[in-house]
Amino acid sequence: MSEYAGPMGLANQQIRDAFAEFAAERLVRRHLPELLKRTDAMLAELESLNLMHVRRAPASWRSDLTTLIADLPFEYEPHIRPHGSPTAAIDLVFDIQARLFRLRFGTDSDDDLLGVA
Repeated sequence: MSEYAGPMGLANQQIRDAFAEFAAERLVRRHLPELLKRTDAMLAELESLNLMHVRRAPASWRSDLTTLIADLPFEYEPHIRPHGSPTAAIDLVFDIQARLFRLRFGTDSDDDLLGVA
């Protein structure tokens, strides 16, 4: 008989699973301030472009956005045209930031943020 068989084995597995989930959530919450700093920097750059009446966000911004999205702790599908304006890009970054704030401060359930029904 395995040491993990029976009620004690099940209890041990549930404890390990709960600890792993807690550790993963804690890691995400520690990563959130860094992601928020990155979105703040993006917003500052985009707002500068907007104030200079630049019509299209530069290609470098799209690269930064792709990198940011890859680092998000949730699935995110951006809705922006290939040569979108800085204003459209600002709206997109605000949307990402709102999701990060909800995750950080728990105003919505994680299922809502992850797109789980």
